Amino acid sequence: MLPSSPLDPFTETPDVDHFIVCGLGSLGQYCVFNLMRFTLKSFEIHITAIEKVNPSEWEIPELPDFLKGSLLIGDCRDDQMLLKAGIQTCRAVLLVTSSDTVNVEAAIAARRLNPEVRLVVRSSRQNLNQLLRQQLGNFVALEPTGLPATAFALAGLGTEILGYFSIADCQLQVVKQQIQPKDYRFDGFPTSLLHKRNYRLLSYHAADQPATPLTEHTFYHWHPDTVTHAGDTIAYIEALGQTPTRLQINRVSRSYEPSPQTQRSQSIWRKLHSVLQTGIRAKSIELVQWIQAQRNYKTVGIGLLAAFCLWMLATVLLKTNVEGMTWTKAISNGAILLLGGYGDVFGGIEAGEADDIPAWINFVCLSITITSFLFILGVFGFIAESLLSSQFDFLRKRFPIPKRNHVVIIGLGQLGRQVTLLLRQFKQPVVAITEQQGLSKLLTDIPVIVGEPIAELQKVNLASAKSVMVLTDDQMFNLEVALIARDAAKQNNREINLVIRTFNQRFSENLHQIFPDAKAMAAYALSAEAFAGAAFGENILSLFRLNDRTILVTEYTISEHDTLVGKLLSEIAYGYGVVPIFHQKPNQILSADITEFLMPSDDIRLTVGDRLVILASLNGLRRIEHGEQFARQHWRLEAQKPLNTSYLLDASSILHRISGYNLDASRAFMNALPNSLELRLYNHQAHRLIQELSRYIPAVLLPVEPALPQ
Repeated sequence: MLPSSPLDPFTETPDVDHFIVCGLGSLGQYCVFNLMRFTLKSFEIHITAIEKVNPSEWEIPELPDFLKGSLLIGDCRDDQMLLKAGIQTCRAVLLVTSSDTVNVEAAIAARRLNPEVRLVVRSSRQNLNQLLRQQLGNFVALEPTGLPATAFALAGLGTEILGYFSIADCQLQVVKQQIQPKDYRFDGFPTSLLHKRNYRLLSYHAADQPATPLTEHTFYHWHPDTVTHAGDTIAYIEALGQTPTRLQINRVSRSYEPSPQTQRSQSIWRKLHSVLQTGIRAKSIELVQWIQAQRNYKTVGIGLLAAFCLWMLATVLLKTNVEGMTWTKAISNGAILLLGGYGDVFGGIEAGEADDIPAWINFVCLSITITSFLFILGVFGFIAESLLSSQFDFLRKRFPIPKRNHVVIIGLGQLGRQVTLLLRQFKQPVVAITEQQGLSKLLTDIPVIVGEPIAELQKVNLASAKSVMVLTDDQMFNLEVALIARDAAKQNNREINLVIRTFNQRFSENLHQIFPDAKAMAAYALSAEAFAGAAFGENILSLFRLNDRTILVTEYTISEHDTLVGKLLSEIAYGYGVVPIFHQKPNQILSADITEFLMPSDDIRLTVGDRLVILASLNGLRRIEHGEQFARQHWRLEAQKPLNTSYLLDASSILHRISGYNLDASRAFMNALPNSLELRLYNHQAHRLIQELSRYIPAVLLPVEPALPQ
């Protein structure tokens, strides 16, 4: 259901943003849903979708209503189809079909038809994406399994870390933990003091309070006077320092990109795989994946089929053209021809009978023998190659399966490989299970077991494992394997961390209700929020989950007409419900100590050209897009004259710096003490103002009206 939003009743003529979504698979449907979350009464969103065939299933039941009948059936690469969809007047095109080739071709066509439109492309080709970004401009490429890979990996770790990403080569992590007694950083401190140079509070929940439903406020939902105690649960972001390992991981992951020929082959077999899923699943899929794993097996299979056809041809020719030839003898002679016995067959035919055989029959039989001989040589070559390869495999280092405290990954598709690499970066012992034999040669630094996952679970020391991550492309199979692992752990009187990949957010939510300890995550639903944010011009760096919400790490470059220009960071943080974590002026050069740019002060005022990185939910991005801030509370500042009048200058600077009140007016107010002043401030902003002012002058800050609901 479309989320409700505050409305602007005074606007009579709505502004309309038009978007085109090409591809209505799982990712495309969630992109449409998240784009519609940006809708306000004064800012309407119109979406036109292009798909080759009418979707047979809607993962979001009300999605057809969002399209308002604007579903076009056709090829999104076709100029006429793009023109019919309104490419010349749309704000952004989201190209999210399952084919990278189709997406890139459609992006080039869209840029030719509209030089200004923003292009958001689903693509895993990193090098090509970089080149297209330079050539096409206003272009962003995202990989839907790469974006949430970190979230999956951290869920598999089963630790307190929720997010892990880098800004300007500085690593940051988001941690959720329960405060321990005598914790020198968090126990017994007011929440207003938990904003330091190297970490910042994101979430707080008191131990003695029941869980509250999610509100519009993702952050700052606590009172600034709240004092933390042991047992309370907090989440915070902290800077770890600089390291290049993340860039190395990105380079390694790109080396697994398959060739175009392999992609086409995989596409055909993937379709066959989906058909077989609805029928005789287990053995048929096993056979398909076995054939898909090695190209040699395909060649041998084609050779056997050709040999059978040649055998039948030889049998029919001999039976119909040689007098006295029985079917039994014809079949036998046909087989002899296949084995190179041309002389044995025609040497065994009596002279009179041989004279009656047409010359073309002799020629065809000789051709069959030669062709069969070539096939036999080819098969022997494949066998020799396999034997030699197996000899070299014995020389490779074999990694032992971890004994305890390890992560079991089932499924080594694109998401599974990226999660594996991230876990190795965290120095976490990993063992993988896959049905695809060729993948075991790609990951050479971890133990990989090839076989049917359910049967192979007993080989991975499941009883002592930390986590089981089931990341195959079949969500029902993922659930089945996860439940088997859960039962196996219970038989050993222990709990195990389960991470289940799903393809339907509704299914994930249902699983969470039934199995609250398991982490069911829909990769496409997570990444679709990043695609929607990117469609509005934002640069999405990463994402993670906090309090059942997706948090996007979003980068802005402040432009002249931006809704953020001229605002204090405090107004942006509390007004839009976001967390600024990095700020850089256009004339500033990143120094060796990158931490001076992190966790910026609330008192910074943004100017054109500033670079700002924030943590925001999709609702926060929507508010920034439309310049819609939370309402401020009405306060009265009552101040008395200090004994030392030299403090008045400092006090006026504090009033100007924290509240944004005009500097000259602030000085005039201080020079006329005792005095009172009406201000509109956010709660956290007001708390900090009175804390700072009280150090210089006697002052109180009183609410003029009841606090507005947050």
